[in-house]
Amino acid sequence: MTAVGLLGALVAVLLVPLAYSAVRHRSLASLAVRNIDRRRGEAVLIVAGSLLGTAIITSSLVVGDITSASITDVARTQLGPVDITVTLSDPAEIAAVAAAIDGAGIDGIDGMLTVATADVTMEAPAGPDREARAVPRRSIAEFDVPAGKVLGSDLDVTGLGDLDAPATREVVLNEVTAEKLDVTVGEEVRIHAYGATTELTVVAIVPEVGLAGYGGAIVAPGTLSDLAADATLPAVPPRTSVAVSLEGGVLDTREVSDAVTPALRSLLAEVAEVEVEPVKATLLDDAELQGASLAELFGTIGAFSVLAGILLLVNLFVMLAEERKSELGMLRALGFTRRRLTRAFAIEGAIYATVAAVIGTAAGVGIGWLVALVAGRIWSVADEGLVFRLVIEPTSLAIGGLTGLGIALVTIWLTSVRISRLNVIRAIRDLPEPTTDRVRVRALVLGAVGVVIGAAVTTLGILEEMAVPLVVGVPIAAFSATPLLRRLLPERPARTVVAVVVLAWGIGAFELFGDVLGAADLTVFVAQGIVLTAGAVSLVATLDTAWLAVVDRLASRGRGMAARLGLAYPLARRFRTSMLLGMFSLVLFTMAFISVLSSAFTAQGPAFAADVRGGFDVMIDSNPANPVDASALAARDDVAAVAPLVHTWADFVAGPIEHARGEPITGFDETLLVGDVPALTSRADGYDDDRAVYEAVLADPSLAILPDWFLSGGGADEQQVRAGDSFQVIEPLTGEPRTLTAAAITGSDWVWNGALVSRELTADLFGDRDVAARHYVAVTAGTDADAVAAELDVTLLANGASAASFTAIIDTVLQQQVSFLSLLQGFLGLGLLVGIAGLGVVMIRAVRERRQEIGMLRAMGFPSRLVRTAFLTEAGLIATQGTVIGAVLGVLTARQVLSSSDAFGEADLAFSVPWLGLVVILVVPVLASLLAAVWPAARAAAVRPAVALRTAD
Repeated sequence: MTAVGLLGALVAVLLVPLAYSAVRHRSLASLAVRNIDRRRGEAVLIVAGSLLGTAIITSSLVVGDITSASITDVARTQLGPVDITVTLSDPAEIAAVAAAIDGAGIDGIDGMLTVATADVTMEAPAGPDREARAVPRRSIAEFDVPAGKVLGSDLDVTGLGDLDAPATREVVLNEVTAEKLDVTVGEEVRIHAYGATTELTVVAIVPEVGLAGYGGAIVAPGTLSDLAADATLPAVPPRTSVAVSLEGGVLDTREVSDAVTPALRSLLAEVAEVEVEPVKATLLDDAELQGASLAELFGTIGAFSVLAGILLLVNLFVMLAEERKSELGMLRALGFTRRRLTRAFAIEGAIYATVAAVIGTAAGVGIGWLVALVAGRIWSVADEGLVFRLVIEPTSLAIGGLTGLGIALVTIWLTSVRISRLNVIRAIRDLPEPTTDRVRVRALVLGAVGVVIGAAVTTLGILEEMAVPLVVGVPIAAFSATPLLRRLLPERPARTVVAVVVLAWGIGAFELFGDVLGAADLTVFVAQGIVLTAGAVSLVATLDTAWLAVVDRLASRGRGMAARLGLAYPLARRFRTSMLLGMFSLVLFTMAFISVLSSAFTAQGPAFAADVRGGFDVMIDSNPANPVDASALAARDDVAAVAPLVHTWADFVAGPIEHARGEPITGFDETLLVGDVPALTSRADGYDDDRAVYEAVLADPSLAILPDWFLSGGGADEQQVRAGDSFQVIEPLTGEPRTLTAAAITGSDWVWNGALVSRELTADLFGDRDVAARHYVAVTAGTDADAVAAELDVTLLANGASAASFTAIIDTVLQQQVSFLSLLQGFLGLGLLVGIAGLGVVMIRAVRERRQEIGMLRAMGFPSRLVRTAFLTEAGLIATQGTVIGAVLGVLTARQVLSSSDAFGEADLAFSVPWLGLVVILVVPVLASLLAAVWPAARAAAVRPAVALRTAD
């Protein structure tokens, strides 16, 4: 059964009995509607506070959907009818290969087209009204346009329409390329490739769709081969392929591709150096993976806010029950059974929950869209042809809405069952429940069962090295042991012991089991945050005597009556206050944690640059079809040394990974070792230092140096390959696997070199595509590296050079990471809204609940100012405690994570306290909470004694 089916079934089980009761016993529905109608303003606040949890869940799914759909849309804009490419190293064989495929009659193929592509630098010369503009690296394609128009079964997806084929020295640009160059039809553009420059006339500008997006420009057949024939330096030759179109729509060929791809590989097994690549299926898989990763990330971070929303729901319905205690007791006295009372209360809650789920789902769409737009700007995806569009998957809306509704209904049912077990006499007289030190047998039995379960979960975590069970097992056992401890100790000491044990485990588990927890994913972070928050809140709740002492001291000196009144109520309602503290603490825990990470990353920029540059100062990436000449670079007066690198992509397989994944690969030679070497974080046995590893890799083509994120989905999954492990690289043109060994792991691959291997290996793997298009440059003493990089960008424009100092590269990447962390903090701000809104709603409810008490105080002569101050003091106490607990725990957890060598893969990531950020995190929630309490406090101060004492509502 699907997730929607399971959630729908759960919601039906929870909602159908209430709907049945409302229809059969209309008095229950009337009672619920009457209670809502009597308090419309508060009903709105309850719905507003309840919908945020649904909005957060939905928005995280929407972010994933938008990301996935945006990447998927590349199949329409840049592939169109092209599903599989068959590439040969020898263009002369392409006709024979196309004929063989056509004659094989493979089911699922509905068309083929021979295409040649190459990466070039495109330049629009300066004109009377504009400056020169250039695109350093843009793919151009040449193919038979008339044949391209009829490729595939859907002619609309080719993007060629009624386009005429360009003639020699003519070019067709798509809209994206034309916009970057700022040119129109009839103007000239320059193509720099293979050491030559040619001018072409723009004859048409077409939308970036299908084959018109397969390259940024379309040229006449023979243009690229003529350019490559005159190459004066080694360069990657044009890529000649047979583009295969499959039966089905532009996005509906995934299953067909899985069948056709192996058939093509089998057919062409005897052909030398041929690569069959399911380009569209790979793109669709990547879209699904990236969308799921972002949805998981925001969902995991948003879990803290969702938990805060759950605590708010519990608090709201407990307060509703307390407020209506006399009314509920009267209903029981009039003959309402517990079952009927439970359903009467649950029907009202279900109305709130249903409305909140609908509105929250709609709000989640807007929030997800906003988050996706901001994330796109942070990562500059628009420059890569990726455009975020609002795409709403019905499944995501259903999951988000049903999850939020299900959580609310479960909370409502549990609360309703709890309140139905009231004592009728005490409820009618509105008397408090009596306190007792006696522990019921049922509590003892359940506690013992919980201890056994907690011990079993902990054992499972230790033996199987499972991080989440390891974190939560001991706290489960500790909280379950509370009834058992109360047989030995008074209630307060027993709860204190439990809280201390939970806190100690939440902090100490990372030290005891760092290898397991340090390499775990974000779910462990959520579990640890919950454990620490639960322990801290429990401890604070049991130490309320400290606040009572402060109140007594103030009262004994004749001062602080407002403070005494403000503190007395939350201290007397420990459960309610604990729920509010938990709401604030959970969210502030994460915000403080992220703030420390941002500070740590920013502070370590110079150290990261030193680790990655290995004695060089500038990195230059150039066009592989027109690469920079290393000897010309070395001849410059401001250059001291140059190290050429072959930087490209290959497919890899390792350990548990079933399908090959594309990752960067970089070949280096002895020039990289002229000075210091890039830092390593771990080495396989047998190497004395980092330089020994590089020398060994240089001498042995079966060795490699891998980044810590290698084959882990860009850092989303657990590290798959460690120092000493074996893995395989797939030869592109033969498909044969070659086994390599990881000699070391580096955590400083900020430039995405990927697998560092010897030039001997890359030459063997890539043949004539083994071209050094990446260069490390060491500048002469006293020369500004950033100035040299800026000059190289200008002087090497024809080579498509993109030069930057390592310091600038690290700063850019860190700024992106910090900006993304800030986005996560903003997303968490929704959870903070839950806390603030919850506090406001609780304060409003508190005014109504304590209406007669307030009236009594006013009748005794207490001024309205004192009442108002007391309510603000109450709100300030709760908000301050919650923010301090969350901030302190967040900082402590961040320090533990940063001290772990496996947590982020970075060596010696220093811990520093971001005081300014923490001050903001601490002050803003408290001020916002006080503002949320201003209106309830004003209402309390405005209560008229005669009215309050005369009426109960």
